[in-house]
Amino acid sequence: MNKSIRIGNAQAFWGDRPSAAKELLIQEPGLDYLTMDYLAEVSMSILALQRERDPQKGYPQDFVEVVRGLAAYWGAGGNCKLIANAGGLNPLGCARACKAALEQSGCREMKIAIVSGDDVVSILGEQSEDPSFNNLDTEQSLASVKNRLVTANAYVGCQGIVAALNAGADIVITGRVADPSMVAGACAHHYGWASDAWDCMAGATVAGHLLECGTHATGGISTDWLSVPDPTHIGFPIAEVASDGSSVISKSSYAGGCVTESTVKEQLLYEIGDPSRYISPDVTVSILGLEVRQVSANRVSVRGAQGAPPPVTLKVSATYRDGYRAAGMLTIVGPHAVRKAKRCGEIVLARLAEAGWKYRDSIVECLGNGASVPVLESENAEHDSYETVLRISVEAETKEPIEAFSKEMIPLVSAGPQGTTGYAEGRPSVHAVFRYWPCLIPTALVSPNLDFMSTSDTRDSEKPTAPWPAPSEHVLSRDGGDTLLATTEPTHAADSRSAKKSHRRLHHYTYGRSGDKGVNANIGVLVRDSRHYESMKNWLTVERVQQFLRGMGITKIDRYEVPNLGGLNFVLHGVLKRSIRNDAQGKSLAQALLSMPIDDALHID
Repeated sequence: MNKSIRIGNAQAFWGDRPSAAKELLIQEPGLDYLTMDYLAEVSMSILALQRERDPQKGYPQDFVEVVRGLAAYWGAGGNCKLIANAGGLNPLGCARACKAALEQSGCREMKIAIVSGDDVVSILGEQSEDPSFNNLDTEQSLASVKNRLVTANAYVGCQGIVAALNAGADIVITGRVADPSMVAGACAHHYGWASDAWDCMAGATVAGHLLECGTHATGGISTDWLSVPDPTHIGFPIAEVASDGSSVISKSSYAGGCVTESTVKEQLLYEIGDPSRYISPDVTVSILGLEVRQVSANRVSVRGAQGAPPPVTLKVSATYRDGYRAAGMLTIVGPHAVRKAKRCGEIVLARLAEAGWKYRDSIVECLGNGASVPVLESENAEHDSYETVLRISVEAETKEPIEAFSKEMIPLVSAGPQGTTGYAEGRPSVHAVFRYWPCLIPTALVSPNLDFMSTSDTRDSEKPTAPWPAPSEHVLSRDGGDTLLATTEPTHAADSRSAKKSHRRLHHYTYGRSGDKGVNANIGVLVRDSRHYESMKNWLTVERVQQFLRGMGITKIDRYEVPNLGGLNFVLHGVLKRSIRNDAQGKSLAQALLSMPIDDALHID
């Protein structure tokens, strides 16, 4: 079987564009599979609260409306199969709601598969003293938070998805599967790969990693975002996966955005950790032999992934209750705005201390002046802004101190400096804190459960089936054709030629992306010109990065070399431990690092 299968993605996280799935299937109705990713680590705790209020809930209800919107597609004869981890903590309840939505909307008979078995909270609760369940980041014993445990879900692999598709499922709804496993499952089913076809599974897992974050692969959050064409209509990615696991990453020609070597490489290093051991429940992947090549406009070939057996353990994403928090913001306008904002923060915290309130942590940030990544504040210190956003955040063991803070901030509207504004939202809201607890569980203790249900054919036999809409004619001009290849040399590249040598910064020669891994963060840095890799590798050392990001609470930095991509991957341990900061997910760390000044020790013309 040589024909590639085409797999799209239309959801990167719970809260992504709800219209994306319908739009993609209007643009590309012949897709074989469509994947949707709803579950981040903290999503499960939100779903747990939802389920506490209503036992029938516990899943992202947005997904039901997505399925309802696709009823006409399937009713008109569309054959794309839908795979989504939208089951959350209640895959069966989600499936029942989707069944009702399809039947109400007038759709052909559909077979829905429910993959569960990932919920391991009872196992962890019963065996909390087992060192296997110690926190992977802190080595703390699970017993210390046993009574506050809310959720615990193992990242299961693609076996349940493969079994569901083998049984003829049209829709597969799962709980917590590993994100790339949705794509790997579709490929393993379609090609009938043996369980030890490690290189094939590695290639499919790489394709899944490129698709899982949606528009990340088509220009979203890219370093050169200002060069991305038609971001208003940015399209979601498509992977054309061959029988050997190699793929071509593309997008619909009717959509905006772009697929280039740089957008693909940025996403390849995103939150990947050790590039020689990217671990999934299905396979251990090395990307050190990958070849990434632009084959035509908006088409990038990715081949050469190497696979090995996965570990005998699965990663578990658990959450537990850990107090309360609140954050409030006000805009300060006028001369010396930063000094005024900092004084306001001192006033609020001093009043709370005088009243006897105790806080586990508190922070005052002047946003717009480098506070999101404090290393940038020193550059802005001498250029006091005429306007800044004051953000005060606090955290405590109990709710009462947080409620007191919420009442103390807004009086600054009349007691603070002139030019204080931006208070239309009122007092800051109080939120429960849920911490992430990563640990491992033996694979043998977790097995997927598979259930099925079928919908009734509720199409009106008296009415002709409405055709699925074709892409609008005005959309046809969105794809800029070969001109999109120009995005491989965007504005930063031109800037590097015009910038004075003394003013050059890392972003003139590199691009990158960052993201969170629990209390750690991952920064991938890639050279714009492959000829500069050796020089950059020798210059951008762990010591240099540690010095530049000093004061961020980093306990250790691991650096991984990815010469085939022209990349260096940094894992910053402990940098996100202080979760009340504005950038608690590390999304700005790459931009901060790329602002690093270049000195004469880097020999690049």
